[in-house]
Amino acid sequence: MIIKDFQIEKIIKENVGFLPFLVYGPNEGLIREHISKIKSDYLSDVDFEEISITGKSLDLNPDTLETSANSISMFNNYKLIILESLKDKNMSELESVIGSAPTQTMLIVKADNLKKTSKLRKLFENNAQCYALACYEDDAKSMMRLVDNFMKENDISIDRDIKNYLMQTLSTDRMISFNELQKISLFYANTDATPNLEEIKNLLNDASSNNLQRMNESVMYGNTAKTSNIISKLLSEGNNPISILRSLINYLKRVHKVKVEMKKGSNFDNAIKFLRPPLFWKDKENFQQHCVRWPLNKIEKNLSRLLDAEIDCKTNSKLSSVLCERSILTICHAGKQYFQN
Repeated sequence: MIIKDFQIEKIIKENVGFLPFLVYGPNEGLIREHISKIKSDYLSDVDFEEISITGKSLDLNPDTLETSANSISMFNNYKLIILESLKDKNMSELESVIGSAPTQTMLIVKADNLKKTSKLRKLFENNAQCYALACYEDDAKSMMRLVDNFMKENDISIDRDIKNYLMQTLSTDRMISFNELQKISLFYANTDATPNLEEIKNLLNDASSNNLQRMNESVMYGNTAKTSNIISKLLSEGNNPISILRSLINYLKRVHKVKVEMKKGSNFDNAIKFLRPPLFWKDKENFQQHCVRWPLNKIEKNLSRLLDAEIDCKTNSKLSSVLCERSILTICHAGKQYFQN
């Protein structure tokens, strides 16, 4: 059964027996947030034993899951089993446990982005007794809600410029965004100071953000030497290759949105009004050049290429830096033809 995040609490409160959840998607931070919330909020009144099992451990001992699910704890009445990194060959063990429905047990399966054809998704979505929760990347609406709620909970007042800056610089990964917002909370805790934009920029290491923006622009202009240097710098500073890819993905998505509006008949100035968060005035000239010169079908093709590269980085973590740089430079090289004059 497919569910939304606001349904979790009700499901847990209304069911005292076996509860199997699949929490999956590209937003690793949001996945961790939901699992943390289940443990801290929904299971706060229950003494439970937590057990973590990976697909690798099931490969070594296929009985691990069933033994853990059906064993009786001497000290806790409830059991939380967290499964991750499962493979298709592990489905039989998972189906067996779901079929036996061990009482007083919650089973949470963590997974990355899953295709609709995934056996794991089908198992949870097509079973009325199972729950599938997708955790996609934060869009403008969810990011705005995150910022507003965080500032309200921490009694911090920010103006529109700071909010727009946060909307443009925060990650699409919930946990990364939350960690950045925590810096603001800690900095202004126990003070009467009013947050200002320059302090926020310095606090959130705006140099890294500026480098990502410079990389996006140099890629679209087809400047391979500059792009390569910026990527090397970003990686040496500890930036995650997936975060670097997502920065360019988000930039291309914004270009794509504007080009679609322009294709409908809007001029550039009217088309950018549809962007959320709004386009910074200082980025307008470069952004306009990219929107005008890059063909729509090439933007779509390269968005697909970057999304495939992100998946490759997740499945080949040791090669993620190489895969990231190679995919971005491929797009950069293609951009040269649009700025030869």
